Amino acid sequence: TPWTWLSSPARRQTFRSIAHWGRLLGMPTVLVPLLLALDQTLKLWALEHLSPVPKPLLGDLLYLTLVRNTGAGFGLFQGQAPLLGLLSFLVGAGLLLLLARRRSPPLPALALSLLAAGALGNGVDRLGRGWVVDYLDLGTSLPLIANFPVFNLADVCVTLGAVLLLLAPRRRRRWI
Repeated sequence: TPWTWLSSPARRQTFRSIAHWGRLLGMPTVLVPLLLALDQTLKLWALEHLSPVPKPLLGDLLYLTLVRNTGAGFGLFQGQAPLLGLLSFLVGAGLLLLLARRRSPPLPALALSLLAAGALGNGVDRLGRGWVVDYLDLGTSLPLIANFPVFNLADVCVTLGAVLLLLAPRRRRRWI
């Protein structure tokens, strides 16, 4: 009878399989490609429409400035694009694998998805172009961000993902 099947081990295995595919087809599977596509689209737009001369976007707070970054943030590792690109892909792929294999609450899943999208977005640039397209410039004279480097959507994803990961509640493990 149908009622017997509902309480059977076969039913439990079926629901585990559905839950597994639900995780695989859930937020990371939609969010990561969407952010990756948006990041690459904005970078192509920046290459076609921007120059190294800053254009105001939000008054004196945010400018659009084209920068070809051959290293990492804050001028680190200049000229190391192939190595950084490989590292970015490994991190992005590792995070996607982690998301596919582990059941994560929504906030950590969102954080890891953002980190994966950002790593993959900059990895595509580093391995494809040999440099990262940066275009968002906090060209302000505010003391804390006066000399902040030019960045892009992938960098925003990495930063926001890291902040969300730090804010995500953690389970406490009991050691008995």
